[in-house]
Amino acid sequence: MIKDIVVNLPLSQKSDRTTAFAASLAGYFGAHLTGIAFMYWPLFVCVQMGVAEEQFIKEHDAAAKQAADAAVDRLAFEIRREPVSWNSHQISVPVDEAPDRFAEIARAFDIAVVSQAEAENGAIDSLIAQAALFQSGHPALVVPHNSILRFRPDRIAILWDGSVPATRAIVGAMPFLHRAQSIDLVSITGERDLRQELGGADMCKHLSRHGLKIEPKRLQMTNDITATILNYVAEARPDLLVMGAFGHSRFREFVLGGATRGLLEGMTVPTLMSH
Repeated sequence: MIKDIVVNLPLSQKSDRTTAFAASLAGYFGAHLTGIAFMYWPLFVCVQMGVAEEQFIKEHDAAAKQAADAAVDRLAFEIRREPVSWNSHQISVPVDEAPDRFAEIARAFDIAVVSQAEAENGAIDSLIAQAALFQSGHPALVVPHNSILRFRPDRIAILWDGSVPATRAIVGAMPFLHRAQSIDLVSITGERDLRQELGGADMCKHLSRHGLKIEPKRLQMTNDITATILNYVAEARPDLLVMGAFGHSRFREFVLGGATRGLLEGMTVPTLMSH
């Protein structure tokens, strides 16, 4: 069950679909929603600050606080129509510490909602999304820029390759799957083909034993796996994509697998990911 959701609130109102989406998601599950608005420190610290540097820092801090206030105000506006409880936190951090901080916070929630990276704040948004995915211990739900504002996952597509991340993604998606009207289990031939027979571990059979109606789909890989998946999504138009994520962290830098990175950049539907 999903009863506790955390969202990294976008600091730019432009193309902010994440806040409304998170509010709708909380209402859909009747879950509590917590919004996190980061206030980033300046990128440099002067050892000996003059008047100009002090003025710059004051102006920077004021702008960061204004952006965080606006982000919380947007959350308050969007959540007003949902019969759920909510709260928010404004956290002042160096920009490079925000991903780890958000991942630590997300460990105490059922799922984290994050934004697809965009031009403004794109680098930090991407790192926060990756930290939630690889370090929180919970699924991350990534909201694309063109996402609908109201979340209704009637049609769900699961990318299944028999891997551990894909299995964990399915486990994390069970609350969504039980409410879906149709579910496609999608495998891709030609890149990392499924075993032809998985016996009692066959995922379709497993999910059917949970009372879910699953439609298996096989795709032939065309140019590459990312293009194949994005083409399928464009044609099938699922409300939610469920997939495992491949990658690892090294020296605090996140390295994503090619398909994971490509989908994070090119996705057009909300995507629940797990590692």
